[in-house]
Amino acid sequence: MKYNFQEWLKTDISDEPEVILAGKLEYLRLYLTDAMRSLREKAGLTQAQLAEKLGVQQAAVSKLESSLKDHKLESVLDYLHRLNADLLIAVKQEDELIQVSDNDGMILIDLPEEIEDLAEVEKMSLREYILAAIQHFSQKKVSVREFIESDDEVAVKVRMKLANKSLSEIASELEKMCQIYDEDDRLFAVKKLLAGGVSVGSNNRDISDKNEDDGIELLELAEELLEKLENIFEEQE
Repeated sequence: MKYNFQEWLKTDISDEPEVILAGKLEYLRLYLTDAMRSLREKAGLTQAQLAEKLGVQQAAVSKLESSLKDHKLESVLDYLHRLNADLLIAVKQEDELIQVSDNDGMILIDLPEEIEDLAEVEKMSLREYILAAIQHFSQKKVSVREFIESDDEVAVKVRMKLANKSLSEIASELEKMCQIYDEDDRLFAVKKLLAGGVSVGSNNRDISDKNEDDGIELLELAEELLEKLENIFEEQE
């Protein structure tokens, strides 16, 4: 049986700081111990078998899996390590999220609540939705980079104009600019990038070209580049 701890914790009890802190601690214990127990069961191990691997008594494992007991961080990490699992931890202050766990393979991020609603509409778990979104946008970025690396005449011109940037930087900036809603703003943003500017959010029309011929050349190249990128994105639909 999977307990719905969130429903239990929705009841308003008090707004005293001590009570709020105690509630947060209880929330953490409930979810952590439930996850630990689930991992052990998925591994097909009893408490006694895991205790043997850890070199402790079964009572110690039982205590670790109890949300009513205090837990030492090193004991939790050892427990998880024996099950080939990691503990990911982050600290949040206002809008800043700082990951303090050492794991390059997994990054903690702060997601707005509406993402969960979008996942529910698609009948997907939050994790499934995020992974699908990453895959979707990663394909676009890879395709943009592949085009920039190609022998296409437009791609060659772009590389020459942006020789001081890496291919990854070019692909990333073009990806952002292609999401600009207004067609003229999108065009002038790309033109500014080709002219040496990098600001996507500023007034992209406020550009002073070295001379009129350079301005026309940049505008034509920007138009050709956007047309190429639009074709790439259409093929992915």
